[in-house]
Amino acid sequence: MGTFENGINGPFRGRVGHVVGSKWRSINYMKSLPRARRNKRPPTPQQALQHQKLTLLNQFLRNIRPYLETGFRQYTGRATGVNAACHFNFDHAFLLDDGKVSLNYPALKFSHGSLYTAGDERAWRKNDGIQVTWHPKTYGMGGAPDDIAFLFAYSPEQDIFYSTRGPVVRQDGSAYIPFDGDDAGREVHLWLFFADNRRTRVSNTVYIPLSDPPTPEDQ
Repeated sequence: MGTFENGINGPFRGRVGHVVGSKWRSINYMKSLPRARRNKRPPTPQQALQHQKLTLLNQFLRNIRPYLETGFRQYTGRATGVNAACHFNFDHAFLLDDGKVSLNYPALKFSHGSLYTAGDERAWRKNDGIQVTWHPKTYGMGGAPDDIAFLFAYSPEQDIFYSTRGPVVRQDGSAYIPFDGDDAGREVHLWLFFADNRRTRVSNTVYIPLSDPPTPEDQ
């Protein structure tokens, strides 16, 4: 596949012989039609494994497409947020146990940037949801009080993502994620990253494991 600015008669769209012209994100593309294949060989075990990994990761990431468009915005000039996140995570996203592939949830990243993370992140179950806290005064250190918090949880048992009901910013220092009456199950994973109020700069993603609720001595 090639890109071009001006052909002999300028860009074109549609099929001309064995060539197809198209346009995506203001970029003109020209590609040839795939050749018909006969007697296609079955994939090797390694190829089948790679395909299984790619399918698993893509299906997971598509559910949080809006988060990824912000978290990987600096990489989405010629790729979608999902594609950028898939490329960024692929080498460390999986666990392999006796031939069975699963996602390595703590290793997944949904953003990458220079904005400061909060620090002191904690999370625990509270009522019908999750209470999350972080250090609220890390602005002035590569962040700002009104940085937007992108906070979300995932239940593998239900295959559902959960998030806050309203906007949350860095200086809030805490947020609550309701399960909305669902039985989220014992295994729940949680991530947090920040973006400035223009969504042009982001922090790296922080994975927050669930812990016991804080005691009065902790507060």
